[in-house]
Amino acid sequence: MPQLHDETFAAALRTAAGFGGTSNDIETLVAGIPSVEALADLPDGTPVWIRADLDVADHDGVIGDDPRLASLHDTLEFGRQHGWRMLVIGHRGRSAEKTLEYVYQKLKAIEPGCGPFIKDWFDEHAETLTGIAVKGVESLQPGQFLVFENVRQYDFERRLWTAVEEQMPLIADHFSRIAGAFRQGATVYVNDAIASGNKDFSTTALPLAMGRVALGAFARREFAEHVVRAREAGLISFSGMKLDKLKQLHGIVKRGAVEMILAGGSLAMALRKAEGEIRGEDVSIGAAGLAANKEEKAYVPPSAIERARQLLLDAADKGVEVVLPIDFVTEDGSVVSDLGPDQWQRDIGPETRALFDEKAKAWAAATERKTAFHNGVMGQFENSAFAHGTIALVGTLKDLQDAGVAVYVGGGEGRAALERFASLDDVTHAFTAGGTILKCLADKPLPFLEALAAQAADEAETA
Repeated sequence: MPQLHDETFAAALRTAAGFGGTSNDIETLVAGIPSVEALADLPDGTPVWIRADLDVADHDGVIGDDPRLASLHDTLEFGRQHGWRMLVIGHRGRSAEKTLEYVYQKLKAIEPGCGPFIKDWFDEHAETLTGIAVKGVESLQPGQFLVFENVRQYDFERRLWTAVEEQMPLIADHFSRIAGAFRQGATVYVNDAIASGNKDFSTTALPLAMGRVALGAFARREFAEHVVRAREAGLISFSGMKLDKLKQLHGIVKRGAVEMILAGGSLAMALRKAEGEIRGEDVSIGAAGLAANKEEKAYVPPSAIERARQLLLDAADKGVEVVLPIDFVTEDGSVVSDLGPDQWQRDIGPETRALFDEKAKAWAAATERKTAFHNGVMGQFENSAFAHGTIALVGTLKDLQDAGVAVYVGGGEGRAALERFASLDDVTHAFTAGGTILKCLADKPLPFLEALAAQAADEAETA
């Protein structure tokens, strides 16, 4: 089976890693990648790498009914029906130490045809699959699958995370050798891990060494049916403590599709401070703005405020209305409109809840877009004292859906809150991935799509 070699591999890797540039949008990339059904002609017994989304939480070693594992079913079932021998790889968190053994036990309980779990499966010194791994692959009967231990236990999986452009020639040479070793196991590759948007070897480089590639059944549905629609959202409800999401929110503004933004959490603190600076006023964001609290998760550094300022200026240029909180629930449960220097906001207040609801419904009545996207939660919703903002926002999303707006919810806390305070059926669709969807809405490149598209194009040319 063909594979990319030498300069072609290096060039494709540079693009997938974000150094080579791409002129294609998400829709074009997805359209150019074969579906899993395109692999129906593989001979019985063909080994196939399955890059799965195995990043799920356990509670004392027990994993519940997780949507990410459930989403893998259709691809595994297709492989079973066509007699594939499936080699499942994935990760849990960013740590190299987290085991997939609990994930394996859950898959064994819910999916037929489960083979072995293999812990020590790659020899980084010899740059080859271990004998145990090769024997594990050979032991599989057609229709069975095995699970390899957390791929992030190996340094090569994480090497691109901190790479700079000058290092790419050496990395490409290294990755070409490692990827070649993976061909000992299989030369066909399916990616069904929509949440794996990082620059991992297994998503960014490995496809380039394969003979045939495809998007898994779930991943293709998510992109083709839901991501493309969510990208056209006119209303964005955005919240949370991760200030790096300001970058994605700024990208969404620059794309020019959004008409209104409702912001909460630490994101709103950065935006509130920046909005005051633009008006020439010193607005307090409470303890979150004090350098003495820089070790706290809710601390808002000057760099985030500057990013927020640029975002607001671009939003004003594009006519985007940014709606910010006007009152807050503090850690002692009191409601204030101005945060004191020792106060932390833990939720949006009642006036803000009413404001967000009013603004969202006014937008729905006036817009022609009729698509909304929500990400995150408005407060520490796990604590009932600080859950009212999130509960109110979920109610607003339900009302928008009932009014004919297609409502999409990002993965993570946003989906969890929807399940806790309402139902997944109350919106058009709730994603299992958060960060990946935000990148799609912001037109940020997805390394795994770039890699799959590059290999698929080369496969088509050599067919």
